Amino acid sequence: MKARILVVEDDLKLAQLLVSELGQAGYQVTAVHTGIDALVQAENERFDLVILDLNLPDVDGIEVAERLTRAAPANILMLTARSDVKSRVEGLYAGASDYLTKPFSVPELLARVHVRLRSRGAGMQLLQHGALSLDPQSGACYANGELLPLTAQEFKVLLLLLEQRGRIFSKEGLEERLYEGELPGSNTIEVFISNLRKKLAAAGVEGLISTVRGLGYVVR
Repeated sequence: MKARILVVEDDLKLAQLLVSELGQAGYQVTAVHTGIDALVQAENERFDLVILDLNLPDVDGIEVAERLTRAAPANILMLTARSDVKSRVEGLYAGASDYLTKPFSVPELLARVHVRLRSRGAGMQLLQHGALSLDPQSGACYANGELLPLTAQEFKVLLLLLEQRGRIFSKEGLEERLYEGELPGSNTIEVFISNLRKKLAAAGVEGLISTVRGLGYVVR
């Protein structure tokens, strides 16, 4: 699952640059331009990292960091033109995990983002889609809060389809992802899909996996 990053930057051109570069690096990025919008966004969604400018037009970035940290443990990379030691110390005490001053190089920013996310184990959290929650580490799947009795291979099929929503997987493509070496019988994937649909429907999740005739299976 892609790590989720919230960019809080009032410079629209810089915000667009960050969204573009981080998106190309494989992250899922949301950008806001005020402190209030950052607090609202963080309250409604979970982010693995917040890249936070200190000089915001409404609420100072230090206060935003403090409020984010009070609400829940936050992974904050402060990005600002304030290079003095006092500002750095204030930022760190406010809850920042790292501090990068402007102007900065994109490669250094991406390296710091990678380190911050790696240190927090980002990207291995629950994968959520509607009423479903999947834990890639434990192999557990929950529907409406109830544990679904999926086999290991059924879980892998569902996880792959959810991770790449919108992509159509042929039967052969799914087999290649699930098995190494000798492939299973010709109807194995059909059995997995059929069982998944039955178990999901029994848990109140219907119509999740679609069949695209002549092409394969997809979750939209």
